[in-house]
Amino acid sequence: MSASTTTIASVALLLGLQTAAAPAEGPPNLNVAPSCNAAARGAIAIGRDKEACMGDERTAQDTLKENWSKYNGADKTQCIGNVKTGGPASYVELLSCLEIMRDAKSIRETDAASAKQDNPQPNRRRRR
Repeated sequence: MSASTTTIASVALLLGLQTAAAPAEGPPNLNVAPSCNAAARGAIAIGRDKEACMGDERTAQDTLKENWSKYNGADKTQCIGNVKTGGPASYVELLSCLEIMRDAKSIRETDAASAKQDNPQPNRRRRR
């Protein structure tokens, strides 16, 4: 490998590590204006203009900032990837994704605990 190839590979690795660590620091900075512009163009309900959308986005961003450390790291990485792919970014969508992931995990854990209580392991030792 040449020196320049090694340097490029090292920089790419470092950038990848920084990207992987980014979700732990706080919510990403998203440009939500395109999302709100699109929402306002398609709004059927009165009062759902760009300003109302931006208000919802600010509220979601504040909630994310307040609770960021409480969300699972893998969920943050997945949800950030989902929100940044395929269309305009949105804090409301990011918050919804994280809440769904959290709630799904809670449901799975509750179901597993309930199943364990309903089907206890048989006692393998026999009493005489």
